[in-house]
Amino acid sequence: MARKRNRAVYQFKVTLRDILPPIWRRFQVWEDATLAQLHRVLQMVMGWENYHLHEFRIGRKIYGMPDLDDERKVFDVKRTRVREVVQRVGAEFEYAYDFGDGWEHDVLLEGIFQPDPDTSYPRCIAGERNCPPEDVGGSGGYENYLAALVDPEHEEHEDMTAWRGPFDPEAFSLPAINQQLQKKFHPTRMRIVPPVPAQPNHSNGGRTDTASLWRAAWAASGMPRKDRMRIQRDEKVPLELNDQERDLIRWHTFADGTLTDRLRVVPELGKRPVYYFTLDDLDELAGFVASEANHAKSRKAQKEWLQLCDRIEAALEGYTDEDD
Repeated sequence: MARKRNRAVYQFKVTLRDILPPIWRRFQVWEDATLAQLHRVLQMVMGWENYHLHEFRIGRKIYGMPDLDDERKVFDVKRTRVREVVQRVGAEFEYAYDFGDGWEHDVLLEGIFQPDPDTSYPRCIAGERNCPPEDVGGSGGYENYLAALVDPEHEEHEDMTAWRGPFDPEAFSLPAINQQLQKKFHPTRMRIVPPVPAQPNHSNGGRTDTASLWRAAWAASGMPRKDRMRIQRDEKVPLELNDQERDLIRWHTFADGTLTDRLRVVPELGKRPVYYFTLDDLDELAGFVASEANHAKSRKAQKEWLQLCDRIEAALEGYTDEDD
């Protein structure tokens, strides 16, 4: 695995506006997370379901998904990193979600820390109260929803109870949130190490020799080879992908635009379909692909994912950017 550069961790507190008692979360992310990734973290830590549009309002600028029909100047969240727009402790900005219900969040940068080597990021470290249901009608609709739930005589009690079932406004589970973050951002890696059969040595009557056995054991062990090509940090290496593999990654994984945007470019006729990634990119991409292999619904689909994972792993095994 390519070793990550030294990166700082940003700690934020997000609070949902116009709700009392307050609904809030405290969480930590890498400083180089994109705003698109920060959006996904906010959705998970708050408890939203990512059904609607969103945008960040930082200073006098708006960050979201650029739309030709939007007359405003909107900066692309996929191309903007947290550290580029939030640089000092105490900085505050707004996160808006669901322009119909109009949920506004206040986000505060509480601290910048060195990461704990034994901790996975992003992670949620504190919070209180349940997130309102999607499409409840904003803060006013949420207030009415809660009133209808607790009052059997309320004219909407039956409808509201049937709509979402039981709902506890005080419920909050830190382990459940972190489990979702772990699944999304750190999917289980499947180490693909196909068995390498020992080859018979015809010079000694077809018996398998010691060297062949050693090579087979080494390959099966997954231990790093000594002949990896050494490259510079952040140097990109080639990965050849056919059209089917490109589509699998683009349309059927959770990989974000920082990994998939480059796959939009179709190679010129007659040229090899080669794309370039850093080792950290490849390592992250392999994780997303392995996660899909883990959850494939058929053996055929799993085989396709495993073959793609093999290809990425092979590219990873050919290089290193680590110090001796």
